Amino acid sequence: MNSGSYTLGRSSVLTGLARSLRDAGLVLMPVDAAAEIPSHGDGVGYLEVLLQSPAARGLIARGIARITVGQEQFAEPLFGLVVLPIDVPRRVVGGKFVAVTLLAEGVGGETLDILASRAALDARTVRKGISLSDPWERRNLGRLQRIVAALARAEWERIAGEQSGANLSTAMEELHLLHSLADAMARGASPVDFARRTLAEARQTIGCRWTALRVDDAAAAILGVEPGEVLIDGVDDAQISAVVLRETANLTQASLVGNNMVVAPLGREGEQFGAFAAGDRTSGDRAMSGFERALVGTAAGNLSVFIDNARLVRDRDQTFVGALSALVSAIDAKDPYTRGHSQRVALLAKQIASKAGLPEREVTDIYIAGLVHDVGKIAVPESVLRKQGRLTDEEFAVVKQHPERGYHILRDIPKSRTILDGVLHHHERFDGHGYPHRLAGAAIPHVARIIAIADTFDAMSSTRTYRSALSRRDILAEMRRLAGRQFDPEYLAHFFTLDLGAYDALAAHDAAAASPHGDASNLDVLGREGHEMLERAPEPISLEGLMRRDARKAAVSPHGDASNLDLVGREGHEMLERAPEPISAEGLMRRDARKAA
Repeated sequence: MNSGSYTLGRSSVLTGLARSLRDAGLVLMPVDAAAEIPSHGDGVGYLEVLLQSPAARGLIARGIARITVGQEQFAEPLFGLVVLPIDVPRRVVGGKFVAVTLLAEGVGGETLDILASRAALDARTVRKGISLSDPWERRNLGRLQRIVAALARAEWERIAGEQSGANLSTAMEELHLLHSLADAMARGASPVDFARRTLAEARQTIGCRWTALRVDDAAAAILGVEPGEVLIDGVDDAQISAVVLRETANLTQASLVGNNMVVAPLGREGEQFGAFAAGDRTSGDRAMSGFERALVGTAAGNLSVFIDNARLVRDRDQTFVGALSALVSAIDAKDPYTRGHSQRVALLAKQIASKAGLPEREVTDIYIAGLVHDVGKIAVPESVLRKQGRLTDEEFAVVKQHPERGYHILRDIPKSRTILDGVLHHHERFDGHGYPHRLAGAAIPHVARIIAIADTFDAMSSTRTYRSALSRRDILAEMRRLAGRQFDPEYLAHFFTLDLGAYDALAAHDAAAASPHGDASNLDVLGREGHEMLERAPEPISLEGLMRRDARKAAVSPHGDASNLDLVGREGHEMLERAPEPISAEGLMRRDARKAA
């Protein structure tokens, strides 16, 4: 007999049961007549060959129908040919199965002759081969039923145990994936960084060559990419983008595409964000399964939630910034001459923070702090802000209160520590001689150190009624000189690397809309003495002359030289000690203006 001409089913979850039944003299048969007989891994026996013919399969199918309709415990479509049901859930084994045997009377009678004839086999050879395995007697049929039931139950318990292990493995892989993604969330990853992290983690967890994300219109703005763009991790292949776009066009649920690709939709509440795909598995049997589909579905679901939350945060931030912009507009209405100052400071502060590598969330907070750093000036009377003449001591003291007033206006905003620090401390100096609390060095919140640089640069770059804007070269030279004294040298170094094109464009736009009235709002940066000096000094004078004038003023002041914000100030006195030659009043005033800022 050429047993190689008969093909048994490939290794399956029923291999163990098929082997156990074979040892008991039975054959495991699928109910589907077109399906292959499960393999037991030990070659083909005589009984299996006999039952392979279409005629035998048809007889078995009739027996199965009798069991199903009549609720019988077994069927006997031919004398001695016994069909016993197998109680293993079909969802687990992929179909319904029965156990079939030929009793001793069937082997010795015409039943075997009929089956052998239909299978084109020699009946004597088959009878001799089956007889060697000691066929079951009819009197033992009850015992045979109990054996089949016990073997089926044991196989089901084995399969259930393996499934539990597989389910546990799947759960552990999903937990690992979710833990990795939760870690990225906790560290405040940007939406596009989180998306790329999800692609990388999913690819490593699944063990595939690539993962990809198709981005639709609703998520494109959140991720900062073009609608329809495909983000890919693992390979750089334009063909994969085309495949992903094609296979995910009308996707509604996680699905297997062929045997090497899994796709899942992204979206929330009926709105489509895109699709997630994984392909070309490199581990195991290299085929995608329900396990990989579950992981891709988990990754897609997690990313969908993140995108939706990021959108909610964006909308909240836009509402928040809009409300703060209304406050800034109110300040502009009080002092239109400095229109746009806060927006320009916010832009520069954001650029410095980005250059310094601060987290995106913090960069946003620093931008907002720059936008509202002067909001306390809304509590300063317009008569003071717009005053073109010399401020009294009392008026200047009111102007200097604006950081604390701004802090009190904004202090009830939730989770705004960074913003409040910027508002309260942006006039502190790195050397500890600023206000309102005379903080120094690292004790000054870094948001305030950043805004101080942006605020001073914009003040020196802006035209006032009492002076023109200073040249860019003079401004940068003065700021370099004050590194480590007025400014944090590290953040100042980042400032010097900025491209100021966007700032210049914004300043030009604001200058075109500026009013020629009012100039006192920035006296806290330039100093009222500086304003007065530029109005009356007809020509450059020497530093010694300035110092003598300052000494005379200090002598008549009841508060001493510091209370009157002397013309030269502490920086001027230090310069006097080291200056090799006289300098102009204009140059001195530029320095003094930076100090006061």
